[in-house]
Amino acid sequence: MAPQLLRDSFIMTLLDFPILVGHLEIDSSGHARIVVDRDNINLPEYLESQSDVHFQDLQTSKFSWDALPRGVATTGSVTRLSADGTIKLANIHVVRLQDNSGLVLFINTTHAVFDGIGYCTFVNRWAEIAKWMRSGDTTRELPVFHGSFTRNTLARHVPIERRALDASTRNMFTTSSLLAKWLAWISPRTRGALIGSAVSLPQNKGHLFHISSPMLALLHSSIKEYVDCTERISDNDILTALVSMLVAQSEAEQITWYSHLGILNYLASYLIPSVFVQDREFATEIVIDTRPRLAGLRTAKYMGNAVFAGCLTNSLESMTGGINACSLALVARRVRQLVHHIGAPYIGQLFDTLNSDPSRFMCPLAQDITRMPAVVSNQSRFELYKADFGGGIPAWVSPIEIQFPHYVAIIPVHPSIGGYGIHITMSRKAMASILRNKFWMNTADLVY
Repeated sequence: MAPQLLRDSFIMTLLDFPILVGHLEIDSSGHARIVVDRDNINLPEYLESQSDVHFQDLQTSKFSWDALPRGVATTGSVTRLSADGTIKLANIHVVRLQDNSGLVLFINTTHAVFDGIGYCTFVNRWAEIAKWMRSGDTTRELPVFHGSFTRNTLARHVPIERRALDASTRNMFTTSSLLAKWLAWISPRTRGALIGSAVSLPQNKGHLFHISSPMLALLHSSIKEYVDCTERISDNDILTALVSMLVAQSEAEQITWYSHLGILNYLASYLIPSVFVQDREFATEIVIDTRPRLAGLRTAKYMGNAVFAGCLTNSLESMTGGINACSLALVARRVRQLVHHIGAPYIGQLFDTLNSDPSRFMCPLAQDITRMPAVVSNQSRFELYKADFGGGIPAWVSPIEIQFPHYVAIIPVHPSIGGYGIHITMSRKAMASILRNKFWMNTADLVY
C-alpha cells in the first residue's frame, strides 16, 4: 500500500474520531476529561520507517516480539509524554518490511479515550476507508460512520434500579488510602511516567500461549461431573479460572522460595508486595463490558471506555493446591456466579460508588500495588482480524509485549487456527514457574 494513501486514510478517519485530537485534562472536580479545541489540536503521533526484517523471518519466529523490527512499539501499555511534551491520544508506527514483503502497523490509543471495542472500531474504520480509497471506485459511496464519544451516552443508559455490589468488588473500589488519593491527585503526565516506568522494568516478561478448540472441549468434558446439570459454564469461565489458578500458584511458589531465606524472609515481608490478602484469599479482577448489560448502549455505538473490573476472591487453598478437574470446576463456577450477578442495576450502583469520590478510580490500582491480584481481560470477541486495508486480513495481531504484571489477556487468534490466545505478563521468576507448570504446559502451547 502506498504510504501517502495510508496516511491520507488515517487523516480521513480522524474526521470520524475527532476525540483523538483532543487534550487529556483534569477538571476542577478531579475527573479526567478530553478537551477538543479546534484552535489547538493535539495530532496523534504518526511515524513511518523502513526495516531490514523480512516478513518470512516473522513467520518463522511465529511473530515473536524478539523478531519484530527494533522500536516498532513507540509507546508502552501506559499513557506517557511524547517527544513534544504532550500526551498523545493515539500513536501510530508504520513499518515497511524488507523487499516490500509486508507491513507492520503499531496502533495504540489511550484507555482514557477508548476501551477495546472503541479501539477495534477505530482500526476497522481506518481499514474500511483505506480499502475504499485504494479501490479507486469513486462511484461507490463510503458508508457513513455513527459513533458516540460522550460519557453522557453511557449515563443515559444506566437504569434507576440499583443492586448491591458484592463485598469483594465494593471493597476494591471503596478501600481508600493515601496512595490512592495521591495517585488520583497527581497529573496524568506524572502518573503515566511513574506507572510506565514500573511496568517496563526488566524483571517483567510477557509470553503468548495458545489453547486449541479440542483442548478446550476436553477441559469442558473433564469438569462435567463437578458441575450441576443446570449450570452453564462458558469458555470464559474455564479460561478465567485456569489462568487465575496459574498466576496464584506461580506467585505462591515465589513466596515459598522466600521462606527459605531465614532472616531475609523478615525483610522480604516488607519489601515484596503481598500477593495474598490477610484472610488468605487470592483476588482475581475480571474485566467486564457494560454494553451487553445496559439496554440500548450497544445500539448507541458508544465508543468510550465502558468496562470495569469485578473482583472475585477464592480461598488460597483452592487456588494453589494443584490444578485438576475438581479444583478447576470449583473456581469456574465462582467465576460464572460473579459474571451472572452483574446486571444493569449492579452497574448503576457501581457508577454511583465511583462518582461519589473522584479518587475511587485509583483505589484498585493502589491495592494492586500491595496485593497483586490476577487481572483477566477477555478480548476474544474483539474484531481484531476484521481489519482489511485492501490486501486481506492481518496475518497476526498481538497486544504490547509487556503489560502489567499478573495481567492476562484472552485474545482472538487467526480464523484459520481456532481456539484462544493467552497473553500473560509476569515477573521473570513467576513466569519461570508458569513454564514449569505441568498442567498448564500440557494444556497450552507456547507460541513465543
